[in-house]
Amino acid sequence: MRNINCIVIDKNEHDLEILSQHINSIPFFNLIGTFRSSENADGILKTQKVDLLFLDIENCGMAGLHYLKSLSYSTRVVITTNKDNFALEAFNLDVLDYLLKPISIERFWKAADKAHELFSLLSFRDRRNNFSEAYFTNSEYLFVTSDYSLVKIKLSDVSYIEGLKDYLKIYFVNQPNPVITRMTMKGLEEKLPKNLFFRVHKSYIVSIDKIDIIRSQRIKIGQNTVPISDGYYETFRQKVNI
Repeated sequence: MRNINCIVIDKNEHDLEILSQHINSIPFFNLIGTFRSSENADGILKTQKVDLLFLDIENCGMAGLHYLKSLSYSTRVVITTNKDNFALEAFNLDVLDYLLKPISIERFWKAADKAHELFSLLSFRDRRNNFSEAYFTNSEYLFVTSDYSLVKIKLSDVSYIEGLKDYLKIYFVNQPNPVITRMTMKGLEEKLPKNLFFRVHKSYIVSIDKIDIIRSQRIKIGQNTVPISDGYYETFRQKVNI
């Protein structure tokens, strides 16, 4: 695995220096920039591959959580802050870690270990993605990243998929809880066998085999209902011969 490219956004000069020292102490971290505001960091975020952002959510130069939502899928975030009241919403946005200041080197090492584990898994997934589309189309399963692990998804067990911005919920026939993964609908759609799965809405892909009832542009799968949008309806009708 290559080194993890990091940047820091923190208005406080002392905290910026401490975080820089912590990052430079980790052999697999590569510090490529430090910034006093999010506006100053925009250039490097747009022109270079930034793997990991250490973000002071209170002092980043704009509304912290709004800025967090605007970041690219490929940039993971570690929150640094003096307060813990952002923690719940931050973790709902899939931040890698949440560090309360003052940040000890021991606590920072734990965050670094998380980053190393995650990017090792992503590196493995990317190597899999170098296979041809036919590899995935003919396969009975695929792997997705969820909760810092690679989870094997058996396609015959999938009932439907729901998209939530940069996240997906993959629902199963005999499993009460979905697998949540940070991935785009388009990215997953390209990996699914087109004879078995069909996108019926900008936010839904269904397993054709699991459909129980189709009525009034609604699909019933077990106890769940999935809408069919106007833009997909005619193609879907042709797909299922109705």
